[in-house]
Amino acid sequence: MAVRNVGRSANDNGFRLRINPAILLGIPYILLLITFGIVPMILAVVFSFSKFGAFQPEYLTAGFSNYTAVLSDPQLVVSFGNILRFASVSMPVSFAGALGIALVLNLVDDRLGRAMRTVYFIPGAVTLSAVALIAVFMFDPGVSPFGFIIRLIAPEATTASNLITNKTLVPFLTIVRFFSSAGGWIAIFYGALTGINREIIEAGMIDGCGPWRMAIHIKRPLIMSYVWFMLITLTISNLQLFAEPYILSTAMRTATPIDPYWSPNMWAAFLTTRTGDFGKSGVISFIMLAISLVAAIVIITRTGFFKTDVDRE
Repeated sequence: MAVRNVGRSANDNGFRLRINPAILLGIPYILLLITFGIVPMILAVVFSFSKFGAFQPEYLTAGFSNYTAVLSDPQLVVSFGNILRFASVSMPVSFAGALGIALVLNLVDDRLGRAMRTVYFIPGAVTLSAVALIAVFMFDPGVSPFGFIIRLIAPEATTASNLITNKTLVPFLTIVRFFSSAGGWIAIFYGALTGINREIIEAGMIDGCGPWRMAIHIKRPLIMSYVWFMLITLTISNLQLFAEPYILSTAMRTATPIDPYWSPNMWAAFLTTRTGDFGKSGVISFIMLAISLVAAIVIITRTGFFKTDVDRE
């Protein structure tokens, strides 16, 4: 029972109420989930079946017309194609980079290693919007402290718009995403690695495992639940790409290679803020929600994400 009466005691003239700690600790999360997760999801579904003229809603009167309009719009393929291109580069880089750096840091237990753990985490303490703006500044040969290096590599580049083009946009966004998020994952992986039972490490050393073989063949499999969690999070965050391209397009203004519909989230935001079409915006949100849920379910069911050591025995 979550709540139970434990009766009277010799030193207690009243009744004491005992609440299950799991429920007590879960209440804040449940409230936040309902407020910022479930309620917006329900609103998106309602909006997707509604008409909006001059920002005046006619709820549940549109039928499937909004779905038909969005699914038949060529921009749907373009925007999802953009984030698929981004994900195909960003996910391997983020995954291999964070896990690889964490494994290396776990091997280096000296003053330099401890200092580098802090260095890698610092970019994660800065907001994503600030990282994107700093990145534009760093890639502008005219103001970047590394401008002389940029001019050596690309002598014709005079502004950031000469470097950030349609061909280089995905690598640029990948760099911004990696430096803004890798530090947190490095910290998580490093914490998981330091929590590995010392007896397992000693057994591997007795069997002749060197540092690299130990890291790849013994330590890495033991933290795979964290790896699968990162894969789920990366899938959802890449699908919801918004801040980096939006800030980049704003900072570069007319010279930007990014249009207002570059990603599904940007397209949905454009429909909401510029045209007041909450119906089509709700359809796009619902599509992204469905894809995220399917991806998470597939990863969880195929990888044994929630299995414990007892379940595997």
